[in-house]
Amino acid sequence: MDKIFFLFLFCFFTIVALLWGHPAGTLSNGERASAEGPGKYLFPLVGDWIKGPVRAPAFLIEYVDFQCPVCKRYNEINKQLLKDYQGRLLIIYRHKPSPTHPYSFIAALSAEAAGKEGCFWQMTDLLFEKQDEWANAQDPWKLFRQYAQSLNIDDEHFLRNLKDPQLQKKIYKDIQSSLALGATTIPSFFLNAERIPNPQSYEDFKILIEASLIKSKKTQVHEHADIRVVLDGKPVDFSLPKFQSKYGQELDPYVHLHHGNGKVLHKHKNGINLGYFFKTLGMDFGKDHFTLDTGKRFEPSGNKVLLLFVNGRKEPLMDAYEPKDLDRILLYFGPNSEELIAKELALVSDEACIYSLKCPQRGMPPEEECTGQLGSDCQ
Repeated sequence: MDKIFFLFLFCFFTIVALLWGHPAGTLSNGERASAEGPGKYLFPLVGDWIKGPVRAPAFLIEYVDFQCPVCKRYNEINKQLLKDYQGRLLIIYRHKPSPTHPYSFIAALSAEAAGKEGCFWQMTDLLFEKQDEWANAQDPWKLFRQYAQSLNIDDEHFLRNLKDPQLQKKIYKDIQSSLALGATTIPSFFLNAERIPNPQSYEDFKILIEASLIKSKKTQVHEHADIRVVLDGKPVDFSLPKFQSKYGQELDPYVHLHHGNGKVLHKHKNGINLGYFFKTLGMDFGKDHFTLDTGKRFEPSGNKVLLLFVNGRKEPLMDAYEPKDLDRILLYFGPNSEELIAKELALVSDEACIYSLKCPQRGMPPEEECTGQLGSDCQ
């Protein structure tokens, strides 16, 4: 990796950071469309850097600038919060390099490059610990490489990672999400999907977290429902990997499918309806349509109907229906035939009781991986 490349990369990222206050002109149509629903950014997303249990009752999103002195102080507070609220707090870091900090973008890129080697959090601590050193250096790249080497990251791998366009894209997405949420300050915090003012002390932070924990107790559940979707006689296979949540990579923290089982829906929060569930899978369900993640749309016409059945009965709420524990749900699109519908109703699985521990005579469910701890260790 020669110095000319680093000079080019530095200049490029600095210009991008300075222009990022006007994102509309730099986004693709797809990215603009994704920004139309900013509410999704209030929750953990696949690709986020997170510490703590995936479904902790309190989750804190912080938009971070590695060159920001205030962010440096909050980094130490965050580590203490994780100790004091172990198992009850999830912390999410997202990048928001400021145009007023010329090295903040490339620092974020260095953290991402280290993250590809399993050392994101270790590099994060180093960048904050040595902030005064690299923020005032003439050649911060040299220092970033030294930090990576101190974490036993192969220099060649680190330099190769710096060129990965996916890492740049990750930072851009974080910035875009902050703009979509109106997070203009650095740092910016969101606690349990609500914007909070920057706490002035550790004790102020604890008060806010305690309040969120009390509030979250009213919404937490652990329920399961059997679900089947049949479109023109073909059942949707939810056991496919693209629909399954993996350890540390839940498609949504509050409702998902996992263990390769596409028949049982897992719900962990009140207020989650079927419309929300299908959106987490890239689908769209309304009273008069159902759209697959492929874009194929199904609408009632002629003799074909779109119906929702819960426990054998027609459910008029359709997408607004909230699954309950042990529900057996059928979403049916096809001919308005009682015989065909009865056949599909009989094929809805009856496995939710196993996951809800309501029928122990039928065996125990797999271990709930979605409750596991997340975090990175250097390899």
